[in-house]
Amino acid sequence: MADAKYKVNNVVLTVFYEDTRFDLNELASSLEGARYEPESFPGVIYKTIEPKAAFLIFSSGKANCVGANSVKGGKKAIEKLTDKLQDLGFDLGEPGIKVRNMVASVDFQRKFDLEEIARNFPHAEYNPETFPGLAFRLEGYKSMIFLLFTQGEGVCVGAKNKEEIEEGIRRVEKAIE
Repeated sequence: MADAKYKVNNVVLTVFYEDTRFDLNELASSLEGARYEPESFPGVIYKTIEPKAAFLIFSSGKANCVGANSVKGGKKAIEKLTDKLQDLGFDLGEPGIKVRNMVASVDFQRKFDLEEIARNFPHAEYNPETFPGLAFRLEGYKSMIFLLFTQGEGVCVGAKNKEEIEEGIRRVEKAIE
């Protein structure tokens, strides 16, 4: 990572409450601030302020935690939700937690010629008529993509941890030096 700087903006975690089923009507009426509108979304939506996160909670006992800006913050929000649900009488064990996606903004400290990158890399997709950025896929990563823009900014999506983001940045920089 020569000169590039990055900031994690969003972390998505999946939460698994083993052997748990939620009655979503009961959950929504017990959990202050929760919303449940089954005609428009099949889960309970619940937001926390500190740490900032939002939850999509499903009857299966699974939930998605989105909007935290770090894995640590997401896990803290999950811990607070779990404590709150236990205080409300829900019988829950320790939740299983899995990082699904990290989104980071990247400043590569240089401009990009997206047309040239698209010509030279078969795993790059660029169609400026539909989207102003270039999608740069990294070999060896199934879901991590960098969206690159002419002014040198980028967005990394699909990473599972900071090490993957940093390795991805190094590989993008090396490929397009």
